[in-house]
Amino acid sequence: MLVVLAGCGGSHVPDDEQADFGASVVARYVIVAQQKCNTAGVPDLYECAEAPSSKTGERMAARVALDVYRIFQRSCYETAGAEKCEAMVEAAYLKASAQETHRSEANAKKPPEGG
Repeated sequence: MLVVLAGCGGSHVPDDEQADFGASVVARYVIVAQQKCNTAGVPDLYECAEAPSSKTGERMAARVALDVYRIFQRSCYETAGAEKCEAMVEAAYLKASAQETHRSEANAKKPPEGG
């Protein structure tokens, strides 16, 4: 997992690009986990990660999202510093959330197939 967050191990990729990529990965995992946890009625990811296991997978999604975030923090903080890394995660989360909202709205406007 660390290799994925570090830009697939590409030493030719500048640190900022690796951190941006890692922030995008974190954002996607957090959004998926947040959706699952919200559906389960446990909107806080930390609480959701400690909830009893279920067939819908929200606990696992929350744990994975938090683990990916911690890995990102460890690798990014060393090269870019906490403030910059957190700003990148926030920006990536906002961008991914906007894209997800746009995708959901576009899917809601599509006419049913075969009708």
